[in-house]
Formats: sequence, C-alpha cells, structure tokens
Amino acid sequence: MKRATLFSLALGLIMASPARTTMASPARTKISDRDAVRAIIGEGANQSDAALAGIASAIHNRGNLRGVYGLTNPVVNRASDALWARARRAWNLAKNGVDAAAGCQFFGCPTDVPWFHKHGFIAVKTIGQITFYK
Repeated sequence: MKRATLFSLALGLIMASPARTTMASPARTKISDRDAVRAIIGEGANQSDAALAGIASAIHNRGNLRGVYGLTNPVVNRASDALWARARRAWNLAKNGVDAAAGCQFFGCPTDVPWFHKHGFIAVKTIGQITFYK
C-alpha cells in the first residue's frame, strides 16, 4: 500500500511538471528536410531564389509547419527537378544560419496583406510577391 502511494505521488509530480517532460514542444518541433522543401516549393514555386530563401528562413525561424499551406499544395507533385534543387538550396541556407527573412516567422502573398494587418503583424520586408511579417 505504501509503495503504491509513493508511486502515485511521484507520477503525479512528474506529470504536473511540464518543464521536465521530454516531449518536443508543439510550437517548435523538428522539421524534416523533405517536408521543409515541399513547403518551400508549395509556397514559392513561381518566385525567385531570394524569395525561396526568405520562405525557407521564415519556416526555419518558426520551427514548425503549422499553417504552411505549401506543404500540401498539389503543385509540389508537378515541380521540376530544378525547382526541387532550388528549394533544397534555400532550405540548406536557412539551416546553416542565413536568415533571408530578417528574423520573421510569417509570410504571405499580396492577397494575405489585409489579414496580417488586421491581426497586428508588421511587414518587415518584401521579396518579389512575398512579404515577411513579425
């Protein structure tokens, strides 16, 4: 009886202490290279290398792919080998510390601007048709 009570108490303390968990935070999880490159292609297939680098940096700065439509964009399945290579290059730059998004974690095209402004985001820079927000 005593052993079961101590075990329950210890288990309760462990579960009540989120700082001691070993699970990755949902806000920042490891992004696979494949998913990152797919997202970059899906978001910027028609953009310049500079814009792809910005998208890659914003995704890297964010640390997750939540809300990134490009990951499931059907255009990815039709992308050329050259575009895949450009997107991989952009992702590798971001992973190696090149921050083409100036610290931004969010980005959007011109039709997204009203939403970002409505929600208090500040535009930091624009590359091609992609604007980066903080």
